[in-house]
Amino acid sequence: MAESGWKIATDKILAAAERGMKKAVIAFEADTKALTHVDTGHLRRSWTHDVVKTGDDIIGKVGTNVPYAKYEDEYHGNVSTALNDNYDNYMKIIANEISKG
Repeated sequence: MAESGWKIATDKILAAAERGMKKAVIAFEADTKALTHVDTGHLRRSWTHDVVKTGDDIIGKVGTNVPYAKYEDEYHGNVSTALNDNYDNYMKIIANEISKG
């Protein structure tokens, strides 16, 4: 049975959105690293990213397993500042990838 045009279009859009999310979280990770307060450099080096697609949901994650990262963000604002200052840019990255198809 052939796929409908709607299903094909939806799959293409979701694939483009996933590519865009991957690019956006890489940018978010880089911005977070650039803003991370450095004492030993351990926290800055520990930031990672991931994109998870489940059905039609695409979730981008930037994080670390360093226990004191939460406190560093409270005092230095690395994650929150990166997200707040660059949110529109991250959305443009995703939208640009979708517009390319």
